[in-house]
Amino acid sequence: MNIYLAAWYERNAEMRGYRDVLKNMGHRVTSRWIDQHEGELPESMGEGVIAAHVDAAAKYALKDLQDILAADFLVHFTSPGFGLGGRHIEFGYALALRMPIAIVGPRENVFHALPEVAWYPDWETFIARAFLP
Repeated sequence: MNIYLAAWYERNAEMRGYRDVLKNMGHRVTSRWIDQHEGELPESMGEGVIAAHVDAAAKYALKDLQDILAADFLVHFTSPGFGLGGRHIEFGYALALRMPIAIVGPRENVFHALPEVAWYPDWETFIARAFLP
C-alpha cells in the first residue's frame, strides 16, 4: 500500500522512523516532505518566507499534492498546540478525494470526528490495530 504521512513539518525526523516501520511491513511512503524535499527545505516556510518566495512555496505545495495523489491511504498526525500548517490542507485534500484516512493523536477539529475517518490515540495503537493490507 502507498501511504502519505501528514504531520507538522518539524516532525519530519519522527516520520522517517515511521516510514521505516511501514517499509518493513511492505508499504511505501509517498511523503517527500519528510526528507525535507530532498534536503532543499530544511525548515517549514513561515509567512514572511512564503511572501518573499511564492514560486518556491507553490513548488513544494504541488509536490505534496502529487504525493497525496500517489497514495492509497493518508495518516494524519496531530500536534496539539500546533494547529496551523499544511497538514490540515493535506487532510482536507485526501477527504475530498475520498481516500481512507487515519488520525494518530487527539482529534483537533470537527472534521476529525467524521465516521469515515479512523482514529488512533497513538502510533503504537495505529500499528497494532489499523487495517493495512
